[in-house]
Amino acid sequence: MTEAEPVNSVVVTSGDSPNSKTRALAVAALKLGGGGRLIDLLYLPADALLGRRSDGAVEAAVAAASRASVLVLATPVYRATYNGSLKAFLDRFPSDALARTAVVLAATAASPAHFLALDTGGRAVVASLGGWVVPPSCTPPGPTSSTAARARPSSRRSGAHWTRPRRRRWRCAAPIGRGR
Repeated sequence: MTEAEPVNSVVVTSGDSPNSKTRALAVAALKLGGGGRLIDLLYLPADALLGRRSDGAVEAAVAAASRASVLVLATPVYRATYNGSLKAFLDRFPSDALARTAVVLAATAASPAHFLALDTGGRAVVASLGGWVVPPSCTPPGPTSSTAARARPSSRRSGAHWTRPRRRRWRCAAPIGRGR
């Protein structure tokens, strides 16, 4: 039996300010994961993210994220999908750059209606880069979310049944306990 390689964790945040909820979520993920590297897209040059010019910082960020064994992508949800800075960053990756990478999708959202945003858009972009999304993708409850609109998987083993929570809980796009 060979010795396991150490886990190389990278967390990418595409929040729109240094004090955003998305950045706080990314920092929390980094701490829960035992450390690693935080890449804040807010501080990378926009022209380089858009591919208009090359920049060493963007190239280093892409290389670090591509080499990660665990990659967390934290984004705010705008118009029912991940934001443009994350899309621009992922556009810099070569095909199959995430081939041996477990990707965790995390988002902040203003509406409980956005809990499927990462499942519909995020999984597709990660799959196009050869990555595997660790199920389920989750969105922490926002302070403006109404309890009645929040959904969570029920304890039934059959899977896709949703119930209302009794208190604030994370919304998950895939039923927990399904082996997919």
